[in-house]
Amino acid sequence: MAGPPFVANSGKLIQGLILFSTLFGVLFLWEVYPLLPTSVFEVLTFGWVLWVIDSLLTFVRPKVSHYLGLVLALITMAATLSQPEHYSLVASGDLEATATLVVGTTAQIILVLAVIYRYAVSGRSKPS
Repeated sequence: MAGPPFVANSGKLIQGLILFSTLFGVLFLWEVYPLLPTSVFEVLTFGWVLWVIDSLLTFVRPKVSHYLGLVLALITMAATLSQPEHYSLVASGDLEATATLVVGTTAQIILVLAVIYRYAVSGRSKPS
């Protein structure tokens, strides 16, 4: 692929972030299981299953996986950042919950930026 070296390596970065998000989701589900009603936990588990599917796609259909990862990351961030309870957890000083929130959200932000950068730069670097 033509373009800056980061673009050539961004596929591996994106793949790693998708795999990280899937594995991190296991920790998140383990943390929230005792705190949430069953119906909410089931919705979160369904979302995690979509991340598992995306993780598998990274090995067979990377471009499709990158776009799916972008959508899942945006949905994950919207669901996370729209909940006032999450900010209360941070304000309460709960280190484990704060670390989970910060690490997970940071990974999603980097994933969104990496996918946008990869396809925006690779799209511009093609000769017209």
